[in-house]
Amino acid sequence: MVELFQIAAEAVGAVVKRFTTLSDAAGYVTSAVGAATVAAPDLPPAVRRVLPELTLAAPADFAVAGAGISVARAGIAATGSLLLELSDPTDRSATALPPVHLVFLDATTIVPTLADLAGLLAENLNRPAPVYLSLTTGPSRTADIERVLTIGVHGPKELHILMMEGDATWTRD
Repeated sequence: MVELFQIAAEAVGAVVKRFTTLSDAAGYVTSAVGAATVAAPDLPPAVRRVLPELTLAAPADFAVAGAGISVARAGIAATGSLLLELSDPTDRSATALPPVHLVFLDATTIVPTLADLAGLLAENLNRPAPVYLSLTTGPSRTADIERVLTIGVHGPKELHILMMEGDATWTRD
């Protein structure tokens, strides 16, 4: 399913990079964002530890940050989509305002179709506190202006998926 996910995600304009260690993924993040400030409000501690040299933007500065970083709850192989839980408005801003969105994805969470996420969706939507779930498929795109496809009008122009294969303890740290 990993290969199917990668093919589908790349077909809709995402960049997919596969890693076996957080250190390798951190190196990619550092090269992708350069000296830009980064919006990354809710990362697992293990990810934060491998990205100490990044300049983190304060929530008020997310609109001018060079990149946003988040962690997907799951991936959908058929469409190359990511399921993001963005209940905190700060998390939503970090994924929507910067021009580049980098998403960590645990390869073991990839399912064949959206229907295969029914249990996870029901579990999240039946919580007492409100939950905001988002399905992201490729970079932001619209064709509502004279039917011309435009990338990045309503969100990031680039979507980089950092697929983590192997040990997934980083997500629970």
